[in-house]
Amino acid sequence: MKRLVLVLSMAVLATSLNSCKKYKNKEVYANVPVYMDYESFRQSFEYIPAGQPLTMAGNIYVHNNYLLVNDMDKGIHIVDNSDPASPWVSGFMKIPGNTQMSVQGNLLYANSFIDLLVIDLSNINEPQLVTRMKDVFSYCLPVINDKYPVADIHKDQGVVVSWNIEKTKEVSGFMAKMFVADCDECDGEEVQVADMATKAPVTSGGRVNLAGSMAKFAIIGNHLYALDKNEIKSFDISNPSNPSFGGRTKTMAEAETLFPVEHYLFMGTTTGMKIYETQGTEDFPDEVSEIEHVESCDPVVVQGDYAYVTLRSGADCGGVENEFQVIDISNIKWPKFKRSFSMTDPHGLGVDGNLLFICDGEDGLKIYDTSDPLKAGNNLLYHFEFIQTVDIIPNNGTAIMIAEDGVYQYDYSDPGNIYMLSMLNL
Repeated sequence: MKRLVLVLSMAVLATSLNSCKKYKNKEVYANVPVYMDYESFRQSFEYIPAGQPLTMAGNIYVHNNYLLVNDMDKGIHIVDNSDPASPWVSGFMKIPGNTQMSVQGNLLYANSFIDLLVIDLSNINEPQLVTRMKDVFSYCLPVINDKYPVADIHKDQGVVVSWNIEKTKEVSGFMAKMFVADCDECDGEEVQVADMATKAPVTSGGRVNLAGSMAKFAIIGNHLYALDKNEIKSFDISNPSNPSFGGRTKTMAEAETLFPVEHYLFMGTTTGMKIYETQGTEDFPDEVSEIEHVESCDPVVVQGDYAYVTLRSGADCGGVENEFQVIDISNIKWPKFKRSFSMTDPHGLGVDGNLLFICDGEDGLKIYDTSDPLKAGNNLLYHFEFIQTVDIIPNNGTAIMIAEDGVYQYDYSDPGNIYMLSMLNL
């Protein structure tokens, strides 16, 4: 029996080696990197007053009477929201590799691939780059077309800012070369992956800085926390315009989102929710508890004694569950799963008072009554359909939602009469 297993193993190995040899010099269609050299990259920040069209909707942030809308890997759209019924685009900050942001006072902290930028928004119609912290984040790549493998990356050539789908021999690993889709439309032309889209009013008073549930940046006190793969990286922003690196904390999981509450960080990961304490451990947040779930994407929001978590399946997330969960966090050290409710394609979410807003992806925006959190999923109040929703921020009677085609706003000052206030195409 052992001899048979050995023979079979050798046969499999021989087949693998033959396959490897067979595809070693074969040209295949792949995501071929387009580089920007490091010098040009670090001079690439630019403000464009006329604005730019939205390519791929990312995070959204409320800053005073303005909305900051991330365009994945491209930069940040600035929307004047002084009148939520009639918002307008005032400009665009070109920031290659930007996916995350957070604001303290008038300073914007934004990632740009491997760097952290500090941008002065005192004159929001003329933002100024103040500081660039170099090489503080892992080398990362822009969104790819997952129908094709990724060609070899040469970090010495700079940062990868986009991709071309074209034939190349530079694809390491024979398995990647064996399972490659054809690309009839690629013959004779290049496909620019970076240009593909994945596709009485209440006004707020005072200073407001609010992030959505999909954020990977969070500020607590004088520290900025940023998720970088399986680490929390902290930055001391006591000197706001000149931050210093604090420390790094391993998450032991694939971290996805951060939601700050008082001195706690609620982290959504692909396998569960973790809670970190920052008081007295500002540079190195201390994990105090964790609750696990099936593999999936996992943004989190918190209100009172309950956390609400959406779980989403799909190629990027793994798993097959599409639902939102209610978790009892009355004992922060022992969070307890209470109930789950089925969803279609849940993404970001937000909560205010007794209203829970869930962006159910292709199934639109759903608003639930949480007066009894354990029955929330059975109390659907409103369903705004036919919108590819991404994330939402409820803010003092106005819910601000980012979708694939722009920004939607809803007046919820009267929970008995919630209605769409405006829609801004980007």
